[in-house]
Amino acid sequence: MRKREIGALVRELGRPAYLRLADVLRAEIVSGDRAPGSRMPSIADLCRDHGVSEQPVRQALRVLTAEGLVEGRPGSGTYVRVRPVPARMARGRYHAAGSPFAAESRARGVEPSWSCDSQKTYATAALALRLGIPEGDPVMQSQYVFRADGEPTQLSTSWEPMAVTGGTAVVLPENGPLAGSGVVARMSAIGIAVTRVTEDVSARPVLEIEAEPLGIPLGSTVLAIERSHWAGELAVETADIVLAADRFRLSYEIDIPPFRA
Repeated sequence: MRKREIGALVRELGRPAYLRLADVLRAEIVSGDRAPGSRMPSIADLCRDHGVSEQPVRQALRVLTAEGLVEGRPGSGTYVRVRPVPARMARGRYHAAGSPFAAESRARGVEPSWSCDSQKTYATAALALRLGIPEGDPVMQSQYVFRADGEPTQLSTSWEPMAVTGGTAVVLPENGPLAGSGVVARMSAIGIAVTRVTEDVSARPVLEIEAEPLGIPLGSTVLAIERSHWAGELAVETADIVLAADRFRLSYEIDIPPFRA
């Protein structure tokens, strides 16, 4: 055996048993040897087949659950997750009339719907920084569950300064003459021209309060979008948007102005 191969073997043997087992099971899933939706062997069977104790088996299954490869079903066992083909979600439809979510959904051939709960609250320090307002200022908070063909696709919590919308017909995003029209149209109705939208995207594990509404298991990864609508330097809305990372692929189209040397 070559020195390089011996070194690789030593390093592999030095890895914890649960990581080595996770590698084996992952390879079987990724290769298709374990089909989506199929039941994983019991803990006792995995212990016997791989010559390890119960603890490494449980740890290996936790690793695969965190990676979104398997999911536990209470009273039934652990199953290979059926991984959906990610849908393309275009980020750039804010100029469209009506709801950007509705426009994007119909462009994908699915019927959009959503539910919303709005209430007056007060800006935390972090929220005040995002909106450029004093901490404690009143804001309208709206919590959404968005659906496509009846299936949950994303969650959103948005905040709008009451100094901007308070006392107007659009103070409640889902009530009044422009209900469900989107931030751009609603702000335009009260004489505010939205000039740009900013988005910061990150990935993180799903929170327990998000997993059930999204219909995904704990341990899944989500895409978290911090979005803000701006009228010049005035932030008129900011939102936290959450969607399952294995279901969607964010697609950005950026216009390039004519090049001048």
